Amino acid sequence: MSGRWRSERWENCDPNSRMCLRKGSHAAPSNRHEPDFGRIVSQPDMNNMAFHRQPTLSPDDLANRLQREGKIDQLEGELQRYSVSDLSEKQKESYLHLWGITAFRRRDRAEAFRRFQEGLAACPDSKDLLFALGQEYEYRRETDRMFECFDRCSFPTTSSRFMLAAARYAYLWNRPDKGTVYVMPIAEAYFTLGVADDHFVYVRGLPFFSQTWDYLVAFALLSKDFRPTDEYLARAAKQLTEYDFQPVQQFYECVKRGDYAPSIKGLEARLKEWDSRFPAGYLRVKLAALKARCAGNVGEALAALDEVRLGTNDFPWLVDVLTIHKAWAYKKAGDTASETREVDRFFAKQPLLFEPDHAVSFAFLPYQETLKPRYQGGNVGQGGVPDRDPSGG
Repeated sequence: MSGRWRSERWENCDPNSRMCLRKGSHAAPSNRHEPDFGRIVSQPDMNNMAFHRQPTLSPDDLANRLQREGKIDQLEGELQRYSVSDLSEKQKESYLHLWGITAFRRRDRAEAFRRFQEGLAACPDSKDLLFALGQEYEYRRETDRMFECFDRCSFPTTSSRFMLAAARYAYLWNRPDKGTVYVMPIAEAYFTLGVADDHFVYVRGLPFFSQTWDYLVAFALLSKDFRPTDEYLARAAKQLTEYDFQPVQQFYECVKRGDYAPSIKGLEARLKEWDSRFPAGYLRVKLAALKARCAGNVGEALAALDEVRLGTNDFPWLVDVLTIHKAWAYKKAGDTASETREVDRFFAKQPLLFEPDHAVSFAFLPYQETLKPRYQGGNVGQGGVPDRDPSGG
């Protein structure tokens, strides 16, 4: 159902999502798109939206065209030209989802909530509307209702992007059991393909294998039960081709032991052979993060973190990885004032915390757990839930 425009730019999921350079990938960093909230239009009666004539384009195609023309701020007004009763069921579902997203995008969360409720009532089998409403329940701190919505979604009828976002919310609300349930159908899909190569799976609608795997590791670590991930990784190494599982296995063992020395040596060796034509910031930050995690004192940790120099082609959010590790180093040293300063700086950039896969990959999951109460206890638009960028990209 989702058109290219919505899948790449406008889905109201995972507001702090970022494209990440994964193992074995040289993908270029994605640019963050600041939202242009457009004008607030009057709210029409959905049953009486015909103005002059019905647009010839479907709602998805209209959204894609406006995006290409740089006129996406006109979408809410253009949607009012449709007569919903004249749309096919598929187009109606798409229309109602877009209608909610336009309110979401201009940060009128109360109106977005109302529109998604009405949309789901009209299209009760819509997984996109179900997910969207679940996200609005999360924003309202009605987490039981949120999980009711997410529990009715699953991959592949719901996109992998949405299900990873649902897993992220499960992480934020201390439900690793639900997070695992949301991710496992994605994890099993790799076996259907028989291949784990990043490009191969990405063009087929799956996240990189390492991203899915790190989600599972995060939930195993939080659940204190590695038996399911032990079994999964052993099966993946035997059955999936075109992927180097040796560094995956090595890092996994480091996570379980809490000792990252072997991975540090591996990263140092890899950076020595790194092709300078490609950005190295991701690996350099990971190396610094692991060194800080293993440091014997705050000075040693800060020295490792401060040594990193990022280039213009590196992901901007890597700075926030360094920030959270600095906060952790200060906490270990008992320097509350410095820790608070770094935590405030971190929340200003990452109001939903980091995704659990990043928290595992950069080895700060235990510390980020201590920040969850601030997110959970924040009021809407304040504290742990400041005004979020709803562009989804």
